[in-house]
Amino acid sequence: MTPEISIIIPAHNEGLEFLQTTVNSIRDTIDVSYEIIIVDDHSTPKLGPIEGVTVLRHELHRGVGQAFDTGVAEAKSDNIFLMGSDIRFIPNKWASMMIKEMDDHPKAFTCSTCVGLNAPLNMDVAERAKRSRRNGARILFFHDHITHPKRPKGFKSILECQWLPVYKGASMDSFEVPAILGAAYGVKREWYRYVDGWWGHRSWGTLEPYISLKSWLMGGSCRTAPGIQTGHIFKSEGTHGTNLAHLSYNKILMATLLFPEKDAERLIAFLPAQEGIIKAGKKMIEDREEEINKKRDEYKEKIVLDIMDYVNRFEVDFRCGK
Repeated sequence: MTPEISIIIPAHNEGLEFLQTTVNSIRDTIDVSYEIIIVDDHSTPKLGPIEGVTVLRHELHRGVGQAFDTGVAEAKSDNIFLMGSDIRFIPNKWASMMIKEMDDHPKAFTCSTCVGLNAPLNMDVAERAKRSRRNGARILFFHDHITHPKRPKGFKSILECQWLPVYKGASMDSFEVPAILGAAYGVKREWYRYVDGWWGHRSWGTLEPYISLKSWLMGGSCRTAPGIQTGHIFKSEGTHGTNLAHLSYNKILMATLLFPEKDAERLIAFLPAQEGIIKAGKKMIEDREEEINKKRDEYKEKIVLDIMDYVNRFEVDFRCGK
C-alpha cells in the first residue's frame, strides 16, 4: 500500500542512538500511514540499519540538499515531509494537518511552527511552544557590516534567512511568508520535482534561501502553518562539518541561476574577499560553467516572477552598500 506521506531525513554523523530517538518520535505521534527514508550523507562510521526505515547512503559527503534529492527520488508518496534529524514531535495530528496543507497549496513549500528545544534542559515541545516559536523567515540580501555596521564582517549574512517577528495572531490558518525556515517542511512531490529540488547545492548551509526563491520565482509560494508545531533541538555544536567555500559557492550558484544577470553580478561583487573563501567558491562555479549555464537557461523558462517583484512584494531591503 502506498504510504500517505514520505518522510525524508538527511543524516551525517548524528549517530544511531540519536536517529533512533528521532524515528521513535515520529512513530509515537504520527496519525497517517507513512514511510521513513534516512539518507546517510557519508557518515563515519557508516550508519547501520534501523528497523522499519529505508536507509540510503551517499558514498561521498554531498550535503543536505542532495540528500533530500536522493530521498525524494526514492519516495513512494506524493506527499513529502522534509525534516532535520533534530526535529521532535507531539501527538497533535501534525502529519494529517501537513497533508491538508499540501493538498490545499500544491505549489508551495510549507514550514511548521518551529518550537525551539534546548537539549537536555527542556525538551517539552508543548511547554516550550508557549514562549519559543517561530513561523517562517525573510531573506537577507545585501546585509553585512557595510550596509549594517552591527553585522559581522564576512559573507555569511548575505543571501541568508532570518526569522520573521514572532507571530502573535490567533488564527491557525497557514499564510504566505518570504521563506521557509525551521527544518520541517511539507511539499508535493510534483512541485519539488518541478523546481528541481536543491540542484547543485553543496554541503550543509544556505539551504532555505535557495529553495524558497525557487518556489516563489517559478510560480509557487512559501507558507507557514501556525497550527502545526514541531520541536527543533538547537545544539551548540553540529555534526555536519559545513565547508565555508561551499557556502560561498551556494550563494554564487543561487544568484547565477535565479537572478537577472545584472543583479547576480551586483550581488556576487558585494561578497567580500575573505581568506580565499569567495575565490574558492567562484572556482567551483567556473569548473561547472557549461552545466550551470545550461541549467540557468532551463530555469529561465520556468521563472515567472522577477526577483524585484519578489523584493517589492515583501518589502525586502535590496540596496547595495558598495
